[in-house]
Amino acid sequence: MDLLARSIEQNRDDLVSRYLSVLREALFASRAELRPSALKQIASDEADALLSFLKQPGFSAAGRGEQLHQAGLNVGALLRLSQVTRQFLLNHLEDNQFASMLEVVDAYGMATIEGFVQSIDNANKIERGKLERVLNSLHQRGDV
Repeated sequence: MDLLARSIEQNRDDLVSRYLSVLREALFASRAELRPSALKQIASDEADALLSFLKQPGFSAAGRGEQLHQAGLNVGALLRLSQVTRQFLLNHLEDNQFASMLEVVDAYGMATIEGFVQSIDNANKIERGKLERVLNSLHQRGDV
C-alpha cells in the first residue's frame, strides 16, 4: 500500500485532473446534481480520500460514498471515478504491483459504493417518512 500511496502523492495533480474530467462529463452528460463550482474540490477530496484509505487503517470509504451522494453525484459518475482510479494506477505502477493495486482499489470502490447506496436508502427513508406524515395529516383532515 505504501507504493500505491507514494504513486498517488507523486502524481496527485494528474489524478485530480482525471477526476475533474469525469465530474465535468457527469455534469453535462447526465442528471448529476452537482454545482459546477464544487467540481474541483470534489476531485481534490476524492484523491485525498483514496490516499487516506491507503494510509489510515479504519478510514471510512463508505463515509466517502455518502459524501459523494450528498454532493449530488449519480451512480454513473461514481463508477467512472473508480474506473479512472484503476487506469491512473495502471499507468503509474510497475507490472508486479497490479494484483495488490486491484485488491486495494476494489476494496475502496466497494466500500464507497456501499456508502453511496446506504446514503440513497437513508434519503429514501426520510422522504418516505415525510410523505407518510403528509398523507396522515390529509387523512385526519378528511382530504383523502
